[in-house]
Amino acid sequence: MELYLEYYAKRIEGMEVFIEAPIESYIVLALLKYLRVIIIGRDCQLNFVECKTKLENRKDSVWLELTGMRMKFFQADKWPETASYCQVPCILHSFWVLSGLCSICRHFTKCYTLREPNSKKLMGFKGNTLLAPAELSLWTKFCEIDIEACVREVLQLQSGKSVVVPECLGKLERHLAQPLKAHNVYKLVNNVQNVKVSSSQEHQKLSGETNHFDFKFNHRYVEGYEKTLADIMLFICIYLISKRLPMEMLLKHLPRVTCWHDRMISEDDLSLKTACDEILMIDTKLLKPLEVEQLIVEVPENFSLYKADTKKMNLMGAKVLTTNQPEVRTILGKVKNMGLDVQSIPNDRDGNLFDWSTVPLEAQPAGGNLPQNRIDRKKHQLESLANEVISIAKPGDRIVEFCSGTGHLGILLAVLLPECTLFLVENKQDSQELAMGRVHRLGLKNVTFVRSNLEYFNASFNIGVSLHACGVATDIVLDKCFAQRAKFVSCPCCYGKLYEFDRIRYPRSRVFQTSELSLKEYLCLAHCADQTHDVRSARTNIPKAHQGYYCMDIIDKDRMLHAEELGYTVVQKRLRPQNCTPKNRLLIGTL
Repeated sequence: MELYLEYYAKRIEGMEVFIEAPIESYIVLALLKYLRVIIIGRDCQLNFVECKTKLENRKDSVWLELTGMRMKFFQADKWPETASYCQVPCILHSFWVLSGLCSICRHFTKCYTLREPNSKKLMGFKGNTLLAPAELSLWTKFCEIDIEACVREVLQLQSGKSVVVPECLGKLERHLAQPLKAHNVYKLVNNVQNVKVSSSQEHQKLSGETNHFDFKFNHRYVEGYEKTLADIMLFICIYLISKRLPMEMLLKHLPRVTCWHDRMISEDDLSLKTACDEILMIDTKLLKPLEVEQLIVEVPENFSLYKADTKKMNLMGAKVLTTNQPEVRTILGKVKNMGLDVQSIPNDRDGNLFDWSTVPLEAQPAGGNLPQNRIDRKKHQLESLANEVISIAKPGDRIVEFCSGTGHLGILLAVLLPECTLFLVENKQDSQELAMGRVHRLGLKNVTFVRSNLEYFNASFNIGVSLHACGVATDIVLDKCFAQRAKFVSCPCCYGKLYEFDRIRYPRSRVFQTSELSLKEYLCLAHCADQTHDVRSARTNIPKAHQGYYCMDIIDKDRMLHAEELGYTVVQKRLRPQNCTPKNRLLIGTL
């Protein structure tokens, strides 16, 4: 296993080794020091790749002492190719790559819990702590993006009469003030209070203060009652902040954050603080305490990391998306006024470009642990996409299946196109491990697995493929293809889960952007596009189902026009047979 981290500069004084590194590198190394289960040089090769950020643009560097660690250094223009597949930090291990700060920290923490079974709570309920990508999870975004940005801001603060503290700390303060939430919370209440209740009504009837469970007071750690990996990552960041803004100064404004910080130190026998101290050089300019008389801290009235980050957050005050039919008809009228030819064409292929009888069982849907009633439908879905990929692929092409799941499509393509290299990109570990098992049993040598968020995948490729990438993921996939000038074959899904974030904005094309449609109306059409059901069923509202298919074509028309504006030739067709899935549209883009 090889760990790749970024660094800015290194200094060697005799036997002592010092490096200047970004915050993310410090977080990973401090976590490894704390867990003490992955030994650098024995279990893991530590590699540092030079960051290309110029000196004047460095806003997050800390100096670390790494004396005694076995490590390699690579210059900015001489990175190993595999290290450039994904955003750093990343881990390489034979035929798979793992990327993303939270994913890396989860991996090392999971290794620790396997050796220390009593520490499984660090991974959260059912091991789901920081599992979802930052685009979908407030928790992951807070621990992977927001708190690091907060540290950068604090490192850049200047001494003065008053200093404004980043809002991220105020948000954490407000979150910790919320009543504790947990899965099966009354099981927790029973264990802690030694009582037997199953509802709020029963809990309120308990007599005596000692029997009552204070949901605010017992919000002991950031995710709830027990310490998780999220606490560790946040502590490492706030420990850096405390070097600039001593905790005694923050106590007045952030009492809950300060209490949590002290608890993290005291209830862990100082081991986490010691791990942070062991490698950190604190006598550097950016870590000197600020000389300040007053801190200005804004704590929002309403903020909670317990809230789900969904598409409804797009619409500011108008948070409810409706599909009221008169309103929908008005929106569809606006689309009609655009004068577009909105339709997908039937699949024009008479047969397959491959023979299923030559495909090993392990590479067929039947070999992928699917229930019998799904095998035929999945087979038809794979046929439609595989035919299109085969028709545009050339020997030596790199083909990426995004959101690959258990690898149905990617593994089939790896078998059918042995002269091409397949990358299977997936965020869920369990799904990817099933795909890895299939590839191993098939003996395939042209498959590389990448476990990361879509945003972190950086490898060059020729063809991008996705089968039912959920909601906004389809547009992230298409953006990845646009950036590489790669061809694409994409079957979208979950249109109703479209939402804006960072660089993904709707509508996509200039044609739709300059139309009468508002964002709310556009997302309303996307919501209607999920009302597609089997028209053969007696229970189906046939007019609404046909309307749903038409709305799918509208959203995909927008995607098609956006690609054409970037120089692509795009075909908008359907899977064959169309009833193999309600989400049966297909976009094929070539250059």
